Amino acid sequence: MKKYLYHYTTLGCLEKIFTDPEGIYIDIKLKDYHFLNDGYEGKWLVRFMETCKDAIVNQFKENERLACEKAIKDFVECECYRMLLKEQNDKHYSFSMSELKDSMLFWRQDYAKDNGIALCTEKSDFEKKSKLTVEQVRYLGAETLNETLPDFVAAVKHDAQYIKSRSDLRSDITDMLEGAISLANTDFLRVKNITWEAEKEWRIIITHKSDRKKNLLKMEEIEIDGESKYIPRYRMRIENPFHEVILGPTFSNYYVEAVAEWFDRNHYKIKVSRSLG
Repeated sequence: MKKYLYHYTTLGCLEKIFTDPEGIYIDIKLKDYHFLNDGYEGKWLVRFMETCKDAIVNQFKENERLACEKAIKDFVECECYRMLLKEQNDKHYSFSMSELKDSMLFWRQDYAKDNGIALCTEKSDFEKKSKLTVEQVRYLGAETLNETLPDFVAAVKHDAQYIKSRSDLRSDITDMLEGAISLANTDFLRVKNITWEAEKEWRIIITHKSDRKKNLLKMEEIEIDGESKYIPRYRMRIENPFHEVILGPTFSNYYVEAVAEWFDRNHYKIKVSRSLG
């Protein structure tokens, strides 16, 4: 079954994305994940384990709770994990899309109120043309623990066979325990607070290890709350995977014709439509 995804941006960005005079390639920009709209990007897993420990532990059977406490304690206190997180600070860049088509959730965003648009692609086609993997974001809350972190749940159940009482929490069994290791191996860049679940996000993540001949790191100046700030962005040129552009609800039909004409002049075969919102 085909999976359609939508990248929400602004009309003014079209000239920055569809830059190829032959109408074959586009430029996409991936944003440093520290500058995304969730302040806990890349940190939510640790924060969740710290602040919701009791709720997490109580979801397990009584004979599994000591193992869960041990896993969380070791994970949160693991200095090597914290150092890993710190080391990764400037290495990960994200490009986001959503399952939601023509969504008021995005049209209401400040950046999109007057000139928001959505670029439509099909997931497998995007992956084929970009040679990148698009993965679904997992939304973590106490109520989604089993669904979001199944490996951790399984690891705690495994550890429970070695920890029957607090006297069992001794160093000679630590090599048998898998709970904290499972958490440390979690793809933390695709785990978000469940409060963002309505966005139905899918994400591409790249690092500096990508091909530098095709990708370019730039500092982009933007205005936030009246102040100029610089955001690191990673630019990539890929074969165009987008087949449709949806103009937001503030645009008139005149803009549909004008944007379609602009694509035609620039040799891109893209359908242009208007929001039904």
